[in-house]
Parts: sequence; structure tokens; C-alpha cells
Amino acid sequence: MTAPLRCHLLIGPPASGKTTLAGVLAELTGAQLISTDRLRQELFGDARVQGPWGDIEALLHQRIRELVAAGVPVIVDATHARRPWRLAITQALALPAPVEWIGWWLYTSLSTCLQWNQTRKRLVPEPVIREMAAALADPVFGPSRAEGFAAVVAVVPTHVRELEPLLRDELTRLEHRIRSARNRENRFALHGYSRLLDLERLLHLLRLLSTYPELSTDDPATRGELEAIVSPLPEGDLADQAAAYLRRLHGQCYGDAAAIRGDLAWLAANGFCTAEPSLAPIQLPPAAPEIRSGAWLGGVHGGYPPLGDSAVFQRVFTLLRHLLQQPFDRAAGTPLPEHLIQQIEAIPGAYLPGEAATLRKDIEKILSPYGFRQRNDNVRHGYALGTALLSAQRLREIHGVVSQAAGRLADPSAQDLLAELEQRLAWGGIEVDSSPPVRAFANRSIVSSALVRPDSLAAERQAEALETAIVERRRIELERYASVGSFADSPSGSFRVWPLQLLFHNIGWYLVFEADNVGREEGLIRSERIDRLALRRSERGNRRSNEAHVQALKRLELLLHHSGGIYFGDNLEAQLRLCSPNARIRAKQLLTLRFCCQGWCFAFIREGLQRYPIEHTRFSRPLPGEHWWHHAKAPHVLVPGPAADTHPYPVELDLPVWSLDRDIDLRNWLFGFGAGIRIESPTSLREEHQQKLHATLAVYR
Repeated sequence: MTAPLRCHLLIGPPASGKTTLAGVLAELTGAQLISTDRLRQELFGDARVQGPWGDIEALLHQRIRELVAAGVPVIVDATHARRPWRLAITQALALPAPVEWIGWWLYTSLSTCLQWNQTRKRLVPEPVIREMAAALADPVFGPSRAEGFAAVVAVVPTHVRELEPLLRDELTRLEHRIRSARNRENRFALHGYSRLLDLERLLHLLRLLSTYPELSTDDPATRGELEAIVSPLPEGDLADQAAAYLRRLHGQCYGDAAAIRGDLAWLAANGFCTAEPSLAPIQLPPAAPEIRSGAWLGGVHGGYPPLGDSAVFQRVFTLLRHLLQQPFDRAAGTPLPEHLIQQIEAIPGAYLPGEAATLRKDIEKILSPYGFRQRNDNVRHGYALGTALLSAQRLREIHGVVSQAAGRLADPSAQDLLAELEQRLAWGGIEVDSSPPVRAFANRSIVSSALVRPDSLAAERQAEALETAIVERRRIELERYASVGSFADSPSGSFRVWPLQLLFHNIGWYLVFEADNVGREEGLIRSERIDRLALRRSERGNRRSNEAHVQALKRLELLLHHSGGIYFGDNLEAQLRLCSPNARIRAKQLLTLRFCCQGWCFAFIREGLQRYPIEHTRFSRPLPGEHWWHHAKAPHVLVPGPAADTHPYPVELDLPVWSLDRDIDLRNWLFGFGAGIRIESPTSLREEHQQKLHATLAVYR
């Protein structure tokens, strides 16, 4: 084997003394200096012109290859402040001859860099210097031998007046330094992901896919997140798409689509693409040969990360697979690391009992740095990678719930979600149990989404557009069909609103919206059944703040609570007063409904403790001698009437005025008891009840 050519990579923030060091190093080694500033001068006629980095990098790599082919060692003078910039040369760059890279890391203090920057002809903006200094100081992603360097030499230019003696001494000690480092790694059993570039590409890919499974853009929110990374969305197969995202997120060197195809195949073969727990050992890919297609890869004598050793890689990826397949797995009373070890100890290559400290250290070095979780998050409850949150059995249970919502409730979103969920469960090897669910919905939507008008909000495509408008806080224009069922205060024609939420209520889906009230922040909140509405326009350019949307939802929550239904009247000021933080103002918006019940009727009514706010509900106490059970905290506070009374059990409810005036749900419930109740107040509701009963009797005379 030909002796490797020793080449040098300078590392340091702008104004850290790299160019001065490069000049001395060139004299001592005979290496050819390649400076990105000189390349800019050559390409653009001025070193101050930044220009497209792709053009500069292409010329830089060309010069390195030419000199290496000629047997001339090189010195690359650039900041190399970020790991992808260094890996692009030490491990991603294919060279025509074997090379070992020496990293010269200038440990110049930030204050010195800022001071020296003021003496340069071409000033570098201070934020750029600070940002690059911080990147180099990162304890995980700062320069290290594992990046493919034969050695990383730290130099502090401010500590000595003359660089030459210092560099001469470091060059003399290089052989011993490299030999010692290699001796420490001789115990490593290398594998296909021993190089840091390959390992990190695999970790970044796994994290990407655990956050965005299959990189699917079916739902608007996920599509928006992925478009924020790469727009327009990348095309091609999964490897091509993943390569585009990894290049943008982490650096060009991680975006090799061909290598990613191999990564995807390895992940699939080792159970990372199935949700069913796997007890199979992690299969190590064979170590790559040093020569591929006749070209030498960088870092011939470079170092390896701890996971470059087969044993470490196997135990860490056994743990990662377990967390993907059984997220938040922990047992009460057992420390989390010990529990995780117990769960996977039967798998060959996993952690051994007593290696809890090792597991903690691996988690700290992998999960947090590579973005699988926020630092110090999930420690109490366990861990989950990306959106991997539930076990296979829980996913089956969710499938049952979604199936019910898609079927009996005719939820268009649930129907779409069900199709995607069933596809993903099949991909994950999870068989869906076809037996009847333990819990089911008795309610069903009276509206068939297959038989509504094509432009109705109940139609699947329109429902998707409506949900997008809600998520993106857009104002929309609606039209209420002229021939549909209407109430006295139902809107007519076209109107503009801020959509808030879709609610299933009793018999169908309703859109709750806030009227667009020109000149005011708040608008009237009301609801309409979606099959009675058409979406005429969704205004892309007219969105409101998330804060305004959240405030409207808070008002809606209060209105739902106090009203006990989805009718909120037609008076904005009354709504605002009911949602006031002042308890006295809220109380003034409530009127008391009092009625008395027969025994059979009261038995049903007293069971419904949550039909209306319990703090605004008062029930009769038992009659003397009665012993029916009720909870001690139930609101049985009213004095019952005489036992001889046909309706001895009083009930009082404090409700908004609009509920007493027009709420259909209240009337259906209350009047449904017929002669079982006797309304005492308000007088208007008592008279309405009497009229209903008389009208019904008149039909049968």
C-alpha cells in the first residue's frame, strides 16, 4: 500500500490567525496552500465577494484532487467551523491517492479574534465570528479525530511570539500522536457505519423518518413543515427526497441518495420500519473497503467515533429500535435505565445488567445531540423518538376509535385519517383486529357525506379545505344554502367568518365560527351544520394572529360550558359579558330556570350531573323517608315540596338568556318529559310548554 500523503486542514473562526499559521506551515512542510479567499479572487475578481458556495467548493475540491494526484500535500485555509464543512473534505471527498488529514485547530480566544478582526483589510461581521466560535466550542460537534483526522492539533497563537518553533515541535510529535491514537482504537471491531459521516447520516435519516414517517405530506400541517425545509417539495423516491431534506437540514455531505438507499434497506432489514417489537439482534453491515471505484476516500488513517466499534453500535441501536417500537416504555418503581435494560437484555448485543450508567451516557450522547428529544425531556415518563408515541396495541385501539368516528359519525377527516392509518399499520406489520370494538358510538350522523352537494362543507374535499383554513387562521367566505332548514336567526346568503372548530353535536357536524366584525377584534360566535354551508373562498392573504385565534377559542370554551349546547344567541355584547373575568358580570347574564318533577322524571334528571354546569345546577333533596343514593358532593340542596304534590322535586338551572329564549336542545330535553315536569319560571318558558302540550292534544281531538 502506498504511504498516505499528509495534508492539512486549518480550523478556526475568522481572524484567528489561520493565514499566518498556514504560511509558516507551508514553509515547514512544503505543502501547497489553498485558500478560499484566493479562490474567490480567482472566481469573482475580489476576495470580498462571497459568491455561490457551490462554485467555490467545486473549485476547491478540484484543486485538492489535482495536487493529491501529483503527490503534492495541501494546506486548506478556511474556517471549517462546522462539522459538515470538515467532513466534506476528510470523509466525503473521493481522492486519487491515500491521504491522511491533520487538523490544525486554532484555539484563539473570541476576544482576540474580535480584536484582530479590526486590523484586517476585509472586516468580518462580528456576529459571524461569534457564531463560528460557538460552533467550534460545541462539546459534541466540535472538531475531533473521529471526523476522519489522523490527528487534531490544538494551537494557541497568542501563547507564543513565534509560530515556527511551536509548529516544528508539533510536526515532530505527530507520528507518536497518530500511533498512540491508533493503538487506542485497535480494539475496535469496525463495521459499515464506523466512519462518522456514515454514522451521522444514518442517525439524521432515522430522526427525519421518525418525525415525518415516509416523508408523507398528506396532512396540511406536515406539508407546511416540510415545505419550510425544502420548497418546492423534493421529487423522486424516498431516498431522493430524504437526501434533499438532509442536505438542507444538516449539510451537503449527508445528502448522498445512493448511500441513503443503502441506509433505508439496512433500517428495514433490522426492524426499524415495523412497529412490532423485535427481539432479533442488530445485524452489523460489513466494513466498507478503503477503495471504491478506484478512488481513495479521505481520512485513511482517520479516527472513529465510539459507535465505530461494533459492540457499542449494536447496543445503542438496539436501544433506539426499542424506543421507536415501544415509546415511553417504563415501569413504576423501577429506575428507567434499569427497566430499559431488562426489556432488551434478551437481545444479543444489548446492554448487560449493571450497565445503567453506560445506557445513561449513551442516551445523553445520542438522543439529545441528534435531535431525537429536547435535552432533559421525557426522563420521568420514558423516551420517544420523533412522533413514535404509542405501542402496537395502542395503535390498534386508536384504529378502532377512528373507525367509529369515520363510520358512525361520518367525519370526513377521520375517513381520510383511517385510510392513512390502515396503510401505515400494514406497512408496520400490524394486523388490525376485525372483531367488534369494546366501546362504540351509538350516535350517528344523520348526514351522508356521499350524498351531499359537491360544494358542501360536508363533502370530503371541502372539509379538507376548511380544516386547512382553521389550521392556518385564514378568513373564509361561506354561503348558506337558501332551501335548507332554518331558524329565526339563521344567517342567509354569503358572509365572511373566522373558522374556529368543527364539533360533532347530537346528529351531525357543526362549524363554529366567529363573525368577521369590521373595526373590532371580537365577533359574534355561532354555529351552523356543515352540510348547510358552502365554502366560496379561503383568503390566503388574510390571516389573523395565533393569539387572536386562541382568545376566540377560549371564549368558545366558556360559551359551551355555560350554554350546555352549541346555541350562543345573536348578541355579541351578551356573549362578551358572559365570558368576562368578573364573576359579578357573568352572573348577571344568567337567569334561573326552575321546574318541579314527578318521581319517575326526577330519577332520570338527577343522573345528568354534567348536562349543564354543576356549579349552576341545584336538585331537590329526598322526601322524608326516602333513601335513594346520591353522592355527597352532588348538588342536592333544594327543599322538596309536599309528598302529596304531583311534582314534589324541584330543579334549578342558571342558564344564559339566549338558552331560555331559543335553545332547541334545551327544549327537546325539557319538553321531552311532557307532563313529567311543571315549569315555574321563567313565565315565558312555562307558557311555551303549555302551548306545546295543548297543541299536541288538539291534534288527537
